[in-house]
Amino acid sequence: MSRSRSRKVIGITLGDPAGIGPEVIARSLLNIKSSPGTEFLVIGNRDVFARVWPKSRPWPLFLDLSSGKMDYRPGCPTILSGRDSLLYLDKSIEMLKSGTLTSLVTGPVSKEAVSRFVSGFRGHTSYLADAFGRKDVEMLFVAPGLKMVLVTRHIPLRDVPGKITRSKVKSVIVAVYAFLRDKFGIASPRVAVCGLNPHAGEGGQIGREDVEAIVPAIKDLKRRGWDINGPFPADTLFEPRNRRGYDLIVTMYHDQGLTAVKAEYFSSLVNLTVGLPFIRTSPAHGTAFGIAGQKGTADHRSMLAAIRLAMELT
Repeated sequence: MSRSRSRKVIGITLGDPAGIGPEVIARSLLNIKSSPGTEFLVIGNRDVFARVWPKSRPWPLFLDLSSGKMDYRPGCPTILSGRDSLLYLDKSIEMLKSGTLTSLVTGPVSKEAVSRFVSGFRGHTSYLADAFGRKDVEMLFVAPGLKMVLVTRHIPLRDVPGKITRSKVKSVIVAVYAFLRDKFGIASPRVAVCGLNPHAGEGGQIGREDVEAIVPAIKDLKRRGWDINGPFPADTLFEPRNRRGYDLIVTMYHDQGLTAVKAEYFSSLVNLTVGLPFIRTSPAHGTAFGIAGQKGTADHRSMLAAIRLAMELT
């Protein structure tokens, strides 16, 4: 397909065809209209999408892809469903590079399934970064009234302390700070930084990472005149009164940040990648094979929020 220079096309990959991606994408597109000058292109298996798209409704723009004619059963992932989810993603990368797509919304995939074809696959974020030659990309989670970024992502918990360095903390904050100014129009973001250890280390009494890495990073950025504070104990920072007024919360590892925000914002949370040459969003949930195919059970609101945010930022 081709598009005019003025037309913006948001690609939406189905994710694993045996997961809830097709259903939540269909339900989202039934509840949203593209903005003037934009359109949606769904990338995936047409037969799979036909199961969840009402026969009485006109189809969205659709690119039918499959590595072969497969009868995928919802909730029953296979090697082939993992292969096709990678096929959809690779096609979207090709179209982004050619300029056919302007931005991307990704349906959930199984890291275990895709890793059978891509050794060490850790998710969309790293895969897209490698595809576009970007070293410093960040996972920014967006919810109503809250934005949170992870310093480390999908790594074993035992490896986290060694990754918390002065330079790493600074680079994450710098990247997201610029993104908040450029894309969200926040002129002077206020940033709150979590500590790594319980009670933010108690001045070095419970681990040294807070005083040796996080505090120096904060001081370096304060010298730029930025409004950055911390490190704060993570178990109290997310309390609504404590986080009020901050535009960004910086957390040190996956579960420290995501346990807190998913508990409060699961149905509206969006994963937004910072550092790519295009806007990429996704819902903040996985394939949910256990409820796939049980129509009406999967909550589509996170996917709907992901599509809306991609459209707004595009």
